[in-house]
Amino acid sequence: MKKIRSATLSIAALLTTCIPSPLVSAQAPASQASIVVDASTPIAPPETGFLHMGGTSPNGHSLQINSRYLVLNGKPWLPVMGELHYSRLPESEWEDEILKMKSAGIDIIATYVFWIHHEEVEGQFDWTGQRDLRHFVELCAKHGMYVWLRPGPWAHGEARNGGFPDWLNKLPDTRTNDPAYLRYVARFFDQIGIQVHGLMFQQGGPIIGTQLENEYGLHGPGRGAEHILKLKQLAIAAGIDPPLFSVTGWPSLDFPPREVVPVSGGYPDGFWFGSQTNLPPSMNYLFNFNRELGDMGATVPSEDPTGKVDLKHDPYFAAEQGGGMATAYHRRPVLTSDDIAALTLTGIGSGVNLYGYYMFHGGTNPKGKLTTLQESVASGFPNDLPELTYDFGAPLGEFGQTRESYRKTRMIHLFLNAYGSTLAPMTAFAPEHHTRNPADSSASRVAVRSNGTSAFLFVNNYVRQLDMPARKAFQVDIKLAKEDILVPSNPINIPANTYFAWPVNLPIGNATLRYSTAQLLTQLDTPTGDTIVLFALPGIAPELCFDASNLRSLTAPGAKIESSHGTIRVSNLTPGLKNFLQLTDDSGKVTHLLLLTQDEAEQTTLLQIHQHDHLAMTRSDILFDGKTLRLRSTLSPDQRLAIFPSLPNSETHDGAWSIYTTHQPEQHLNLTVTPTQTATPIASMTMGPYFDWRQTKVALVPPDTAFTNASTWQLSFTNPRVNGLSNVFLRLDNTGDIARLYSSSTLLDDNFFNGQPFEIGIDRFISPGKPADLKLEVLPMPTNAPIYLDDSASKKLNLSRAIPKLIHASLIPEYESSLPLK
Repeated sequence: MKKIRSATLSIAALLTTCIPSPLVSAQAPASQASIVVDASTPIAPPETGFLHMGGTSPNGHSLQINSRYLVLNGKPWLPVMGELHYSRLPESEWEDEILKMKSAGIDIIATYVFWIHHEEVEGQFDWTGQRDLRHFVELCAKHGMYVWLRPGPWAHGEARNGGFPDWLNKLPDTRTNDPAYLRYVARFFDQIGIQVHGLMFQQGGPIIGTQLENEYGLHGPGRGAEHILKLKQLAIAAGIDPPLFSVTGWPSLDFPPREVVPVSGGYPDGFWFGSQTNLPPSMNYLFNFNRELGDMGATVPSEDPTGKVDLKHDPYFAAEQGGGMATAYHRRPVLTSDDIAALTLTGIGSGVNLYGYYMFHGGTNPKGKLTTLQESVASGFPNDLPELTYDFGAPLGEFGQTRESYRKTRMIHLFLNAYGSTLAPMTAFAPEHHTRNPADSSASRVAVRSNGTSAFLFVNNYVRQLDMPARKAFQVDIKLAKEDILVPSNPINIPANTYFAWPVNLPIGNATLRYSTAQLLTQLDTPTGDTIVLFALPGIAPELCFDASNLRSLTAPGAKIESSHGTIRVSNLTPGLKNFLQLTDDSGKVTHLLLLTQDEAEQTTLLQIHQHDHLAMTRSDILFDGKTLRLRSTLSPDQRLAIFPSLPNSETHDGAWSIYTTHQPEQHLNLTVTPTQTATPIASMTMGPYFDWRQTKVALVPPDTAFTNASTWQLSFTNPRVNGLSNVFLRLDNTGDIARLYSSSTLLDDNFFNGQPFEIGIDRFISPGKPADLKLEVLPMPTNAPIYLDDSASKKLNLSRAIPKLIHASLIPEYESSLPLK
């Protein structure tokens, strides 16, 4: 082996070393400890023409589907879809939240059209204000976002009656081909069709898909596949006719095979379970090569009672991957950012070719005309949900708060945005020995997606509420069609509780990156050439290994470069904004590689500025409409943004980066908190009805009359009228059971205690410059309440379980600065 430490390496000087035959591995044989993945099986081309779907827009854009993936304008497409319910968000906030989702690398916004939100009173349709579906879809189109409608007619989504109006529930037969029911469905679909007229993809609009029904498991004449087909016919007749139609692939696969695509899903935890303890480790952290569904609520494993469905015809799409979890009264799990991001990576490694989050953005139930609009036991459903909040612990919160999971998942989205066309045609392969036991922490969890010559190696060493150990002497032997590759070339240690994806035989011009132990973030097409961005994983030394045969030169300042058996290995790399490597292939094409830290990668998004790709790095939230870039932050009034490549109008540069700094006067907001009533302890709770699938009764939400015994506080402040503030958040850190915030007699928001702060965006309720006198009510929780809380929440509650306590209350200003990018 030759070693050299140099800023620039001429590859020609090293080619006198042994260059292996192309049929032989360029590395030493695998040790017994290596994990073997055989990805050498020839991959047949995908089946086309089976599914009755696809379409072309008036301007010539095309969207097609085959048995493995989507094809957008002739190129394989692996999109990211995030759920946001327009009717659970004030219309004045829609545009900003769409921009946040776009900045997160989301391609498609999925949204329910809840029937009860639009026709709560029979015959009286409401499409105004936050129910204005058309305006919402038009805003998505304005900012280049696709839309996937979920019109039900039965939706669930923790809405009252699953979205059915109360009056519809009085019909003797629903969710079947009963003529009376179908007449109402046709009328509802016709109303939706009017709202979205001209907005289908084939009409030049953003709507590319429609999901029919949800969690549908009825069988028999006029049900099952017959009913789903009838719903599709009614949707098309109403003008809801996008290129793609889907159904949930649970609890049944009884659907018309050519007419819809089944979508999958999986959550790390569930509010619907009856357990008062941590659930067993979720199967959703195992690489899933057979589309096996975990528990998706009150369902049974997917089945096809007709024997007509063969999933080999359908691509592996997921529409309900957990972006968080709702809070029910009896069970209140809280997902961490790693719980969510590790699930994302595992799904992609399993072969998912459309990754959809439920939810990506939280919301608030609108006020009903006749009743409250949440799922409840009182309305005949098995779970009590909060009356108003539907925050879901999502990457974007109920009031648009960006959470750590927003940044963790964005790194994966940027990778999919850049490399999805390469990844989508690849098949997922399992290692020779892989565990099928979700609780097995002894085995490494590995998957490879490959096309036979190139691949991506996925590793998940993370499971919610299960401590996964470090992996010693980790190495994977990937068998491709014409060679074996050891990744990495020498065994390394993988830290505990980590997850990542590495490229294998990635083409870079005519050159080839054999592997990288740094993770790909994105790729930029800039006026000065291509730039590939990677980031170093904590606890794993970044190492890049190249095939020397098509490499003319490599510049890697300060790195160690080694040559052996026709490969060039670069190590001792220091991540950072200025750590650019330069690669020149044998045609003379130059590509730059930028290696970031993971912290820097979490601050990064990709923007189109002046029709060119640019990295934007900041700890603030970015909202960019193509002309003006806005920064928002609750961390500091001083905000900093770095953009690569640098822009000509910027006054400050740091190497190849433009640096922008903004300053707002710091706001010290006064909040007066006055205790007005102290609750007395309560001894017990009412238990709910028994369900066979849950096999237990659960605690029921207390009646409104229980709040006469709540602890109460008066909260007084003025919402400041200050330039440079985009919002003010009231953050309440309390213990207890249920918290409710009122303005006079109007309920503004509510919260089931789960250990997290109760946070409210004040601008939604109190105009800037106006005083506020709000009332906080918190119910006590019995000492031995049959309610599940995560360990951290239980410990916090034990500080003052019997009597609610307001530990801390504060007003958090959200600063905003604008940067016109000329």
